[in-house]
Amino acid sequence: MKPTSWTLSAAVGVLALALAPVQAQQRVTIIKAWTIGPDAPSVTRFSNLQAAAERLNAGLKREGVQDQIKVEGSFDTTNWDQFLRRVLLAFQSGDPPDIVQASAALSTTWSAAGFLAPLDEYIPKYHAFGDIVPALWTSVKYKGKTWGIPQDTEARPLYFNKVLLKKLGWTDQQITDLPKRIASGSFTWDDVLAVAKDARQMNIIEPGKGYYHRPFNGPDFMQWYRSFGGRDYDAPTGKLVFNKASALRYYHWLRAGVDAGIIEKDRLNNDWNRFHQPITDGDGKVLFWSGGTWNWAEWSQQWVAARGGETWLFDHFGFAPHPAYVKGGKPITLSNPQAYMVAATSKNKDVAIRLLADTMVPDLDAKHAIGSGHLPVLNRTVALINNRLIKEVSYLLNYTSFQPPHPDLPKWQDAFFRGVSAVESGSATPEQAVDVVAGEMQRNLGDQVIVE
Repeated sequence: MKPTSWTLSAAVGVLALALAPVQAQQRVTIIKAWTIGPDAPSVTRFSNLQAAAERLNAGLKREGVQDQIKVEGSFDTTNWDQFLRRVLLAFQSGDPPDIVQASAALSTTWSAAGFLAPLDEYIPKYHAFGDIVPALWTSVKYKGKTWGIPQDTEARPLYFNKVLLKKLGWTDQQITDLPKRIASGSFTWDDVLAVAKDARQMNIIEPGKGYYHRPFNGPDFMQWYRSFGGRDYDAPTGKLVFNKASALRYYHWLRAGVDAGIIEKDRLNNDWNRFHQPITDGDGKVLFWSGGTWNWAEWSQQWVAARGGETWLFDHFGFAPHPAYVKGGKPITLSNPQAYMVAATSKNKDVAIRLLADTMVPDLDAKHAIGSGHLPVLNRTVALINNRLIKEVSYLLNYTSFQPPHPDLPKWQDAFFRGVSAVESGSATPEQAVDVVAGEMQRNLGDQVIVE
């Protein structure tokens, strides 16, 4: 069915059904929305909903309609664990917000639990949804149905400090060519370790600052497992997969980094400030690190604003896909699209979907992308954006991957992360960690995981 755009008159009908208004009396539909960064620059995930409501209300007034929409809710800047516990309790209590924004991967878990409304009957009614980058829809589909509206996407690159590489003796051309070498497969994870070892031996970096990864659990660890040859999903059976040989390669690499003084043994410290501060202190103290494009906005606005913001960042930092573990291998990034999802128990589904359609417009999409360091979701937005980061980083989507569509994915991720923690802290050898992780997955996932 070809998408068609609902007019304001149609919206009037929706509001009338939703509100059953009394003649000449204004009624206000409250749409509750819970959103999260947790990075502060991503506040547009909430404020764009408010802006869309204001535009819709203005249009309704021009049509002579008294009824209005008001967006209430929150933008969370604490942490994902706290936010998701709050959302889960709301779903379980039967009183969730109308709209929840979270990782698109959670649409699988939440839809399987019956928490979400399928959106397939609504999507064809709005032209705005037809402009969303087609590949992003796969992130919100499960068992043939669509459970969310893609809100943004990103890339998760390997960053490097140009100033430190120059101190190591690299030429400007060598630094410029590094992303190409990674893309071609000629610069691997072992090369990352070797360069960091050289920098440590020459006292260019302090102990543990050769490579940083995120300080607590997250989808990135699946990306790095994949970069060491791992597969995590078997499409024909719909089951998760744990490849012991690939996990062992990754765990060995982490342990080698810790033993060489390249990776901190307490890198998993749950402290984002301890991640950002050394990266941006002075000329930067960390040689290589893994992050997201949204971190760029955080650094420019919160950490180096007084030193030139983005100009400083481009002078000091470069980015590339994450390397393969073997020469000639394919590099990788991970995209973890965010999505707006509508609660199955919402009494205002029609209004909520109309609001989301009005949010999917190029100027609001661009405002979020530029302000937060994420990538736009609308095809039309790209032509509007004149932003160096977005233009230069968008090629990384050629190497991107998504999390597998399985409701028990969090159990897989938690088990794998515990292996990482054990290896880096030294409480288990890589071999021991692999066996423990495999056993935990088999116990917690049963026949939903293939251990190979």
